Amino acid sequence: MTTLRRAIPGAALSGIILLTGAAPALAGPAASDGTVSTQAAAAVTKAQKLSKLKTMTGNSEASQNNWFAGLGQYRQNKQAIKKYGFNWATDGCSKAPEKIAGGYDFTFPCHRHDFGYRNYKKIAGLTAFKRDHKLRIDKAFLGDMNRACGKKFWSDPLTPAGRKKAKAACLKTAKKYYSAVRSVG
Repeated sequence: MTTLRRAIPGAALSGIILLTGAAPALAGPAASDGTVSTQAAAAVTKAQKLSKLKTMTGNSEASQNNWFAGLGQYRQNKQAIKKYGFNWATDGCSKAPEKIAGGYDFTFPCHRHDFGYRNYKKIAGLTAFKRDHKLRIDKAFLGDMNRACGKKFWSDPLTPAGRKKAKAACLKTAKKYYSAVRSVG
């Protein structure tokens, strides 16, 4: 390196170091469970994590879209979301069916609900989770399921009366799932 310094001026040397990858890494590799190493996650404060979580776990279509965007970034291994060290693991709707009669699907509402629970329990702690976040996440879960029940099918095999009946059954199932997480979750 000393020989290089004498032969190459400072600005050019720094360019060579950057091009060759000799610069130190800014963050460690991802852990085997898909979370970012503590070194990279430490760059994001607890307040920043909670703020980001709130944008992804609210009871609105915009919040649902933020979660979907985050999930897409996570699946593409983007640092923009990985830096938060969120837990994206899920058990779906636990033992309840995710696919509902009439073509309705609660897969992503259940995944987003798990996302909210797992991350708030870890970041905020169990007491703060129960006091400050659980009800909001559960309401978002119900909102997500209701939006799923409101989906219009481009090629609907059901008659309008059949669709109305299927939608009513879907909404009833959503209320049952919501009641279950309120009492147990």
